[in-house]
Order: sequence, then C-alpha cells, then structure tokens
Amino acid sequence: MKDIFVANIKNVQKFYSAVEKVNHNLIRVSRMALIFGDPGLGKTETALRYAAGNGATTFIRMRKLMNARWLLRELVREFGDYPARYTEALFNQVVDHLKRKKKTLILDEVDYFTSDSKVTETLRDLHDITGIPVIFIGMSQADKRLKRYPHLWDRFVEIVKFQPLDREDVALIISELSNIPFNEEAVDKVVEVSEGKIRKVLALIHRCEYIGQNNRLKSISAKDIRF
Repeated sequence: MKDIFVANIKNVQKFYSAVEKVNHNLIRVSRMALIFGDPGLGKTETALRYAAGNGATTFIRMRKLMNARWLLRELVREFGDYPARYTEALFNQVVDHLKRKKKTLILDEVDYFTSDSKVTETLRDLHDITGIPVIFIGMSQADKRLKRYPHLWDRFVEIVKFQPLDREDVALIISELSNIPFNEEAVDKVVEVSEGKIRKVLALIHRCEYIGQNNRLKSISAKDIRF
C-alpha cells in the first residue's frame, strides 16, 4: 500500500477551495472558514497535509480543557517564542507575530471550546486585529454550536461540510494506493463496508493487500474483503 495523500477527492478539493477563498485582500470582508463533518472523513489529515505544504500556516489542535490563556501560550510556542508571563503581553505577542508573518491559522477540534465564550472572543479579536485567515475544523455539530455566537458566526465566509466518500472517490483512492487491483464488485463492497469513511477505506485496503499477498492473489474480489 502506497503512503501517499490522494488530493483529488471531493472533500479535499472543497477544503482547498475554502482556504483559497478566505485568503483574499479585501479589507471589509472577513476571512474565517468552517470545515466540519463526522469523524473518519479526513478533515484533520487534509488540514495537516495543507499545513505541511504551506509554510505560512500555523496548525493548533484544541484540547478539552484549553482556555484562552492556554491557547495564546500554545500559539506563542508554535511561533518559536517564549510565552510572556502576563495575559496582555501574551496576547500582544501573538498579535505582533501574526501581523508580521501573515500566517493562516488552522484550529482543529474546535468543538472543545464552543462552550467557552472567552476563547471565541479571543479568536474573534485575533482575526479582527490581524486580518489573518482562520480555519475552524470540527465535528458534525460544530456549526450548531458556533451559531450560539452570532458575532463570530457572521464572520464565516466559507462553510464546508465533509461528506462520506462516494464510489468515485473510493475507486480513486484504491487505484492510487493499492498495490493489488480491486475488481468492480470489490470496490462496491469497500464503499458499503466503509460507510464512506476514508479511515475505514484505508484500513480495508491495508487488510486486503495483506490477504492478497499471503494468498498470491492477482486481484482483490468482494469475497476477499473480510471485516
């Protein structure tokens, strides 16, 4: 199984399109985007791949207990600086860096802070003061939770919901990653068993290749897909 990222599937293309649209130079237009959807659809992996290929990006994974001050300290550390002791100085550190570097900020697992107004207010302030693009990534209910903060919600100019992979996407992933070809019935079986979740698709490809290699199969059929 090849260890490559398949970028030509629909969810990934929608992610890239959303990021491109918030990277504009219009003064009066906000630069926030929300990417959300069920677990296993590839949101985090897509964001990490984008961040890895774009030096002007900062990726932060939110934590369950993370408050506004913790977030600021995490950002400063990510920038390679030593966090200031006092909150005001800490906030100014982040603002100064973002203004100078003009980095896109990607926040994963945003569901963790949707009940903390101080975090949402801090992120809104950072966005408004620095003018940087901010990408929120959350689970399937993230949109409903963020709507509780109208002053923040109104700033989202791109909202993308990741959908389960369709057959076309699954077939593309299999053809790109598998070292053993899958016949049409096998592709259909992967679509059914995986429920369109890329995490499950990858696991099935790996398992089928193991079976195929052990049994010296020239191709994978539906009966070879065991779960």
